[in-house]
Amino acid sequence: MKTFYYIIFLTITSFFTLATTKVQAQELLEKRISIRVTNQPLDNVLRQIESLGGFSFSYNPDIIEIKSRVSINVTNQSIREILNDLFKGKVIFKERHKYIILNRNTKKEDETPPNFNLNGYIINKKTGEKLANASIYEPVTLASTISNQYGYYRIRLPTSPASVRLEIRKDQFIGQSVIISNRRNTYLPILLNPDTLKALSFRQLNIVTKSDSINSPKIEIPQFEYISTTYVSPDTIIETDSLRLQNKLRVTYHRVRKDFSSAFASAKQAINTKNITDTLYRPVQSSILPFISTNRELSGNVVNDFSFNIFAGYSLGTNKLEIGGLFNADRGHVKGVQLAGIGNFVGNNVTGFQYASALNVVMGNVIGLQYSTLLNFTGGNFKGVQWAGVGNVMLGELRGWQISGAYNYAKRVKSGHQLSTVNYADSSETTPIGFFSYVRKNGYRRYEVSTDEFNYFNTTFKTGMKAFYNVFTIGFNWKIANKPFGSIGYGFGTAANLGRGWMFNADITANAVAIDKANLKSHNAAGLFRLSTAIEKKTGKRFSIAFGPSLNLLTGNEFGTSYDTRNRLSTFWIGGKPDPGKKNYGWVGFQIAIRFRDKL
Repeated sequence: MKTFYYIIFLTITSFFTLATTKVQAQELLEKRISIRVTNQPLDNVLRQIESLGGFSFSYNPDIIEIKSRVSINVTNQSIREILNDLFKGKVIFKERHKYIILNRNTKKEDETPPNFNLNGYIINKKTGEKLANASIYEPVTLASTISNQYGYYRIRLPTSPASVRLEIRKDQFIGQSVIISNRRNTYLPILLNPDTLKALSFRQLNIVTKSDSINSPKIEIPQFEYISTTYVSPDTIIETDSLRLQNKLRVTYHRVRKDFSSAFASAKQAINTKNITDTLYRPVQSSILPFISTNRELSGNVVNDFSFNIFAGYSLGTNKLEIGGLFNADRGHVKGVQLAGIGNFVGNNVTGFQYASALNVVMGNVIGLQYSTLLNFTGGNFKGVQWAGVGNVMLGELRGWQISGAYNYAKRVKSGHQLSTVNYADSSETTPIGFFSYVRKNGYRRYEVSTDEFNYFNTTFKTGMKAFYNVFTIGFNWKIANKPFGSIGYGFGTAANLGRGWMFNADITANAVAIDKANLKSHNAAGLFRLSTAIEKKTGKRFSIAFGPSLNLLTGNEFGTSYDTRNRLSTFWIGGKPDPGKKNYGWVGFQIAIRFRDKL
């Protein structure tokens, strides 16, 4: 065992030693020196460079004209730049440990290889600073690279076109297009000017650029802090708890949107999406993973008509069809059909049909059908049907249907309906349908304390819309003789305005009745079905009184008591008075209630 651990230790140590050596070697050509020589032999100049740089050259003096005389005068330049200036492309060089190996460039001038290499530095034209993480790409073949930490780039391009257009992009800098007509290996430094207007608009004015078109060049996911600009009407009263919930959803939404690119992209793809605001197009793309794609490292900047992802894919957008074995991720818009084995993630709008077995996330608007067996999330407006096995969340305006098994959340419902076990809307112009529905601004809510012929004390909560609301009620009698212990019930109701502070409502409830404590402990309860009608009169901003008759049916196996319990009132029985041999009793009752109401 000791030998085994010793081998592992040596392996790990060797790995880090080689990695460290490689990093050190990669820095040789980037070392900066200052040198001034006039008409001296090349071998003397190379020795001076070796001494200043702290490394050694390796070359064959028979193939390099070391006795030729050269002159050079540079200050604080990299070894790479000095060698390019000395040899003018006639010598190629590479690093190996503490050596820089020089070889003659054996390619003939008249040869036309299938590919050629461009290399050089991306430089800030104003300051002379070398720019790291600049994007360099060719828009036809999608060949691309990114400048390293020293600002150096190297890109391989095809020689078949008559000319090649190289695009250079860097965040906060003005983009540059360079026509490459010399299709040979070339050292090509590129200068970029700072984009002072862009820096001003984002840093000082906090302007948020948002695109409504996939052809817009400003479609990247914002990487700056979100500043809320929500407008609140003077006539709108925002409740603290609801505002807190909305703020949490809004903060979560913008955090997800901010991190959207980095969540699915490789490091190079994330840099490209930050630098490149141009939109590239391809009819078809396929990928194994987001960073293994026919669109290469530019996949986050490419819109495709058809996209096929074996496991997961990442692109700017899709125009017709996208299929993913596990995930689809699009920074921009999706049109047509999008299908995923687990989840779809879209940074802007969706128009068409979207299906995922687990999760659909759309940061923009949706027009069409969105279906998931678990969850759907839409950050903007929705027009169509949002259908989920568990839940739907929509932060904008709904014009259509929200259907789910557990819950629906919508900011504003303009048309259509919410249909689920639990429904929430900030405001609604239609009626939600479910076990519990809550509409914050213009919904129907009543907190009621009442008495009736069956229970001396009842507390009831009603929520939803006037046309259809949910009723939750609990009644007690405690140990009063000839009265049941209590009841708990659920039902539905509807209400209508009669004008001048008057309102009519009708409720249907089903109640489980505990005859006494023994029945309560044994779960042996009777059933009370009640149709209650009432006239409500507004008596203040928050209070109303209500009264009206009810129709009741009590059913169960045994009761043993008489429910003609109000000494001064005679109950009107339907089907005869209580009898020990009867299991069902019907009667006409009444209720008187004090209601705490909303302001609307």
